[in-house]
Amino acid sequence: SFGFVMTMTSLPVGITIYESQGGAASVVRLAWKLLYILIPSTLLMFCFFFINIDKKYRITFLSTETGKELAKRRFQETAMDAEKANIIFGNSKHLWKSIEEEARNWVEANWITWEEEKPKWLDENMKAKIPVEWIPTQEARKAEKERRSIVEKESELKSKRKKIKKKVEKSTSNVTRTLSVSIARMLSSSSKIDTTISRTIVPEKKYKRK
Repeated sequence: SFGFVMTMTSLPVGITIYESQGGAASVVRLAWKLLYILIPSTLLMFCFFFINIDKKYRITFLSTETGKELAKRRFQETAMDAEKANIIFGNSKHLWKSIEEEARNWVEANWITWEEEKPKWLDENMKAKIPVEWIPTQEARKAEKERRSIVEKESELKSKRKKIKKKVEKSTSNVTRTLSVSIARMLSSSSKIDTTISRTIVPEKKYKRK
């Protein structure tokens, strides 16, 4: 593929630039040695793979079709709403800008049906990616805006709860650690005091009666 060719080409170019900028000679020699091994072995594996795959798939490695053209063709050819949604809302707008009006008409024509049937692919995450202005009726747009507002507030509340929980856990951990250290110091001090006392006690002398 084009990406593979560019990668293989960029390696010697990168080494040459590094060398021209005064790179370490030992590093340059090692890089060239690795390159002489990497490129032939990679080409050999690629050729082996290309020879052994099903012939009908070989054409997929060579194509002049651009990403925009691919997105447009896939959107127009598929009849599945889930796949259409993934093509449009799962990719950058740059890829489907040319069919934006067509995608909008598709949403407007199917929104009410989706709201009734509630397909699995149309979850909250996917709904949030659909522009509100694409929703067909004013009532539906208002309802969707309210739903998104509620979801956003719930998300913010969850985030705040997580932060508070982390702070509480951190504070509890610090308190526990402080108590443990204090208790350990007290025990250590007590032990030292006992040792000192035992060393300073003078044995009682026993006197014999004359």
